[in-house]
Amino acid sequence: MFEWNDDYLVGVTAIDEQHKQLFRLARRFHDAVVANKGKAMLDELLDALVRYTEGHFQVEERLMMACHYPEHEQHSSEHRDLRARLATSEERFENGETVTIQVLQFMSRLTAHITSTDLRLGDYHRTQKDAPNPV
Repeated sequence: MFEWNDDYLVGVTAIDEQHKQLFRLARRFHDAVVANKGKAMLDELLDALVRYTEGHFQVEERLMMACHYPEHEQHSSEHRDLRARLATSEERFENGETVTIQVLQFMSRLTAHITSTDLRLGDYHRTQKDAPNPV
């Protein structure tokens, strides 16, 4: 679970590097859960996921705007949904609930987002002559 492979490459270096970072984070958490140490890592992980999603989604949003991506609204809607799910898990954690399974499910949703929605963005970006890459 959460093993990176080149099938996940979108073709935009900044986005691909961020996706690899997500897979490393997800793998580390998965390994902690398997070792019965997932709960101890949740605070750190949730903070990292909030930082990751904010920065990463901003990069994707800039790319979509720059290349006039026709599926921008649908893609952005998925970002809003993912942010809301993460905020719910973070709130539940802060209220003392165990959210290990929910966080694993969230990371699975993020990886599914990569394999469907982000790959379509990468395909579209490659078709656009002189399309800029996000910084």
